Amino acid sequence: MTKKTGIWFYGLSGSGKTYGSTLLQKKIKNSILIDGDIVRKYISYDLGFTEKDRNIQITRMLGLSKIAINSSIFPIISTVWMNKKILKEASNLGIKVILVESDMREVKRRHETYKNKINVVGVNFKYEKKLNTMTITNTKDKEFWNSLKLLI
Repeated sequence: MTKKTGIWFYGLSGSGKTYGSTLLQKKIKNSILIDGDIVRKYISYDLGFTEKDRNIQITRMLGLSKIAINSSIFPIISTVWMNKKILKEASNLGIKVILVESDMREVKRRHETYKNKINVVGVNFKYEKKLNTMTITNTKDKEFWNSLKLLI
């Protein structure tokens, strides 16, 4: 297996993407965390949360990832949204795309994102079918870290 040029976590709000990304960044020298919430705050503040806007957001994040890779920096990307086009482009760059899942009944019960809001991924719209990505269910799990060691 060849070494990857980056890792892209996507999954519903509260699934553990940022947690896993932050820990992974500490383990990988010369890496950068490109978190969707931070990119939205400083770059994509002009966007809403419609599916169209989410597609624009992940396109921008892919662009930031390309800049990082071209600068020999390992991007660790974390987003709520993913589509087939960006998945293919990221994979072609050598970025491993991973779906992070969790017990969403518990997450939806306690996470602010799911309370009386519109345009919420997992509620108002779903991921495209057959994205063909690796899936993990717990970023705190020892098996998660062991499998990532093989990828990087």
